Amino acid sequence: MLSSLLRRTLKGRTIIHRSDPCRDINKMNNNTISAPGMMRRRTFASANKKQEMTALSTPVSWKMLGLTTVLSFTAVSYYKIQHTEKIEATNAKVTTTGTAMLGGPWTLIDTETGDFVSDKSYSSTYTILYFGFAHCPDICPSELRKLSKVLESLEGKKIDCKGLFITVDGARDSVTNLRTYSKDFHPSISYLTGTPKMVKDMAKLYRVYVSKADEVDGDYLVDHSIVLYFVKKDGSFGEFFTQSMKAGDIVKKIEAIVKEDEKS
Repeated sequence: MLSSLLRRTLKGRTIIHRSDPCRDINKMNNNTISAPGMMRRRTFASANKKQEMTALSTPVSWKMLGLTTVLSFTAVSYYKIQHTEKIEATNAKVTTTGTAMLGGPWTLIDTETGDFVSDKSYSSTYTILYFGFAHCPDICPSELRKLSKVLESLEGKKIDCKGLFITVDGARDSVTNLRTYSKDFHPSISYLTGTPKMVKDMAKLYRVYVSKADEVDGDYLVDHSIVLYFVKKDGSFGEFFTQSMKAGDIVKKIEAIVKEDEKS
């Protein structure tokens, strides 16, 4: 029995020894692991499985991508439509109700005389209002120079009109400071101030935006609306003129309003 077992062992070694050393190691592994023809069958099965997965996954991916694109486009379009409608509705509201909502009774202090003045104090003349502050480095002086040109032109056309500068920085724009400030501009401009509440109430009547910026070493700027407001003799709002409008265009607008106003 021992010799028989030894022969079997030696026989197995002899089989391994007879293997061709130049044979492709991959072919040898295939032969030792799989039965003949199995590798080809397994490769074919894998290919079928891969093709099946591709057939299932690719159309779904493209469909999902297409659906996502359509939904995204729809959402963006809906947002744009809603946003546009909102802006148009706001503009329509300003157009239809803006005139009636601007202006009203107010009381402030004339820095030249020290007396209280109100909207009734100017009932015999047209007025142009501007909200600003004397420490403004460039915009306010520029707008006041433009206002000065407008007033000068209206004088030549025999249109009685007065300018009103309302400070939005009462803490620094004292009576003395504003009197000094006024010398650089047209003499028909009056400079008005008041308590913080008086000025705030006045600004609210004309929907003027006012916001104090951060203070740096005791100095600060005041953000505010840059608009000239034309008011009729009866105190009703006539028109507003933005920073982009030139003095000549403002004069033409006022002329048209005055002409129409005199007919009624």
